[in-house]
Amino acid sequence: KYFEGHNSAHSAQLKRPAPRTPTPPTHLEMDQMDIKVAGVVTATGDGAVANKKFTITGTSTFAKGGKLTLKSRLKFSPSASADKNGVTTNMTDFGDMHKITNLDDFDLSIAKSTEIMGQACDLNLSMEKVGRGGASALTAKTNVENVGDVTITLAGAGHKGACPDDGQALGADMCRISVNLPTADIHKDLTASVDYDVAGKDANVRVGYKSGDVTVALRSAVATTTKVMAHTVNANYSGIEGIGIGIEMNDSGSGKLSVTKDRYELEVPVSKSGVNKDDIKLTMKWSMAM
Repeated sequence: KYFEGHNSAHSAQLKRPAPRTPTPPTHLEMDQMDIKVAGVVTATGDGAVANKKFTITGTSTFAKGGKLTLKSRLKFSPSASADKNGVTTNMTDFGDMHKITNLDDFDLSIAKSTEIMGQACDLNLSMEKVGRGGASALTAKTNVENVGDVTITLAGAGHKGACPDDGQALGADMCRISVNLPTADIHKDLTASVDYDVAGKDANVRVGYKSGDVTVALRSAVATTTKVMAHTVNANYSGIEGIGIGIEMNDSGSGKLSVTKDRYELEVPVSKSGVNKDDIKLTMKWSMAM
């Protein structure tokens, strides 16, 4: 009995410890990165056809639940134009095609959800045109009780993603505070937001309403130093299956009419003087996972 008990105790000492659960990696897993090639082919009313955007985007998990995105804009995009003199294209200029291998124009962004002083926050650091000394922006988003979603954005001059005007770049450094107002108690289909640029002293007020297949949005831009206001109205209709119809108009009488279908969009710019057929464009977005 002595030896039986002794052997049992000795066996327990030699028992292997339970396997440990591996700790999630905090480094960038390059072998897990998803790669996508995308572009936008544009045909305009003057007969020109070109691939206006040509990008390679890679996304990967980062720092325990974060996300890292790399986007590179290639320097060469196929293009062609036709007029009474014939067709011209850069596809025959082989000396220029080597630019497709130049990846120095790229953006880098890191997104991470965290907790700061007990408050849950979504952080995003965006650096544009890294290879060319471009601008950066830091965005912090959180929810404040009885106020709504609050977003603070710090961005340098030249940053496009932080600019409230689509496709435009910031003309100066910006510190913007945005608040999505809690309008659900008023009407479930009503949205409203206010933002203010502390540095530029400009503000935007946005109100949106959805009724069935129709969505209407109003943006009022206010320059608080000059007291000048500018208004833009957007209306969209989605009642036709698979087709979207939209119109945008500002208080100066210019805007655009757009029709979308899957990857295609027809855009017709309008102004007080009418429509210039050369400005009409048809775009097709394409992408391919690698």
